[in-house]
Parts: sequence; C-alpha cells; structure tokens
Amino acid sequence: MGGRGEPRKRKALTPVSESESLSEAPEDYALKRHRNNAAVCKTRQKKRQEENETNSRVNQLREENEVLERKVEAMKSELKLLKEMIVAVAPAAKPEEEKKK
Repeated sequence: MGGRGEPRKRKALTPVSESESLSEAPEDYALKRHRNNAAVCKTRQKKRQEENETNSRVNQLREENEVLERKVEAMKSELKLLKEMIVAVAPAAKPEEEKKK
C-alpha cells in the first residue's frame, strides 16, 4: 500500500471465463454465504458484548468517583473544623508560654 497521501494501488482485474464463473455450484455459494452471515453475526454480537461491558465499567467508575468525591469533601470539612479548633485553642495556649519565658 502507498504511504501517506498516496492512493491505494488497485489490483488488475483478470477476465473470468464463463466456465470458471459457473464452476461454483449454487450450493457452494449458499454455504459460503451462510458461513459468512454466521461469522458477521458472531462478530457483531461480540462487539455489542464488549460495548456493554465497557459501558458497565464506565458506570461503575463514575459511581466510585462520586463516592470518592464525597469522601474528599467530608475530609475537607473535617480539616477545616480541626483548623478552627486549633485556632480557638492557640490563643489560650500563648499566655502560658509567655509566662514560662
């Protein structure tokens, strides 16, 4: 095949004689079509299955993400509360330290 920007090379068509084109019996052709249809059906089914699994995984990860985000918010609130408690207690501790000096 050609590189970037080059058109794809076409294969030369070879003329098919009438006897060659009729050599494939209708039963053989029907069997080929049946096998091809079965293969196509199987491939499409596999693709749908993979798509469903991917969507399921995406939903699971979204739920986990929401749980983790709520946990982060709760921890931020707890941190803020603890900082406020330290600030409230810190001024009371300073005079004691100054007395020791």
